[in-house]
Amino acid sequence: MWRSSWLVALACSGCFSFGESSSAPDAAFFDASVDAPPFMTAAHGPQPQVVPLAGPVLAAPLVVPVFFTGDSMMQSEIEGFLAALPGSSYWSATTSEYGIGDIAIAPTVVDIDPPPTSDSDLQMLITTNSAGLHGWPANTPNTIYAVFLPDGITETTPFGTSCTDFGGYHDETPGGVIYALLPRCDSGLPALTSATSHELIEASSDPFPFSNPAYQNTDAAHAVWGLSPGGELGDMCEYVQDAFAELDQTGYSVQRTWSNTAALTSHDPCVPALPMPYVAAEPVFTEQLPFVDAEGNNITTPGVSVATGTAVQVEVDLFSDVPTTSWTVQAYDTDQILLHSQTELQFMFDQPIGDNGSKLELTIYRVAPGTNGGSVLLIESYVGGESVSEWWGWIGN
Repeated sequence: MWRSSWLVALACSGCFSFGESSSAPDAAFFDASVDAPPFMTAAHGPQPQVVPLAGPVLAAPLVVPVFFTGDSMMQSEIEGFLAALPGSSYWSATTSEYGIGDIAIAPTVVDIDPPPTSDSDLQMLITTNSAGLHGWPANTPNTIYAVFLPDGITETTPFGTSCTDFGGYHDETPGGVIYALLPRCDSGLPALTSATSHELIEASSDPFPFSNPAYQNTDAAHAVWGLSPGGELGDMCEYVQDAFAELDQTGYSVQRTWSNTAALTSHDPCVPALPMPYVAAEPVFTEQLPFVDAEGNNITTPGVSVATGTAVQVEVDLFSDVPTTSWTVQAYDTDQILLHSQTELQFMFDQPIGDNGSKLELTIYRVAPGTNGGSVLLIESYVGGESVSEWWGWIGN
């Protein structure tokens, strides 16, 4: 399974975005009346944990930026962004709890060869030059070769085409050299720096995704998250509009990524934290269903069975980490939204709004059977029309 595809082709207008957030929560969303009783986060189940597998993380990531002749303007802009990462509070907030040390940036390589247009060409380029040839620094156990494609160049891979099916990925060569591919999917700098932050964090926390995986899967109770959105640290946060933030007041855009520590304490699991309340909506499942997790293991996971042509009601519990006014929720058929497949599920809430402690009723109607034994449910919470959190669930056939 290819890791960290950083999807760029999404449906559901208003739900998912790769741009900077342009709206802020209403002032009334912060409700801190001095006459209110002491606030307590409403009871809810645990949030997911990204579990460590047997593989290592990078104790001291060293990024080698690789550009190609004729791309000097973007090279200069990316060099400015990369120079702001070492010592930043952003890098520490997103990586330190996983045993990853501070990042370092090596001098840029400008390669005179034609840019690779396939993953096999890219791996050949990296394998050859990572031995210290043609001005490339030799590979070390902490090196990440970050390869930036010029504008207009696309790469084909076994999992699709750049900027159509993905906006970047990280991987390893057969010889164990770590690399990330960053195509130019947008003329603006924010999309590229956001994708770069995503891939560098994941290449550091899961450097050998095939031969010796590390942080790339979720706990069994939330195994469906390992498939959608994906179990690596960047994947777990990438689809909400509030996934993007500014890098330490530098003006550069970065992606917020998953924190197990924040998740355990019922706060926003996507860090660095934003200056706003965290709100979420969790479906309550009472069945244990068969499931094949992201590693191919046959397990059981919480969910609900819905046969084709029938409907089932499930409770959805709302919670926040500070007092707020009400927010809205909506449910989606994940494959229909992300993959544009046939509709498998339809949904209706008894009411699409609530606040901390509200218990909503969600009716799930199955239109068609899901592949591989079921379908993936996505519940989004919205503030001011903007998606701020997500919860994924397994709906069996």
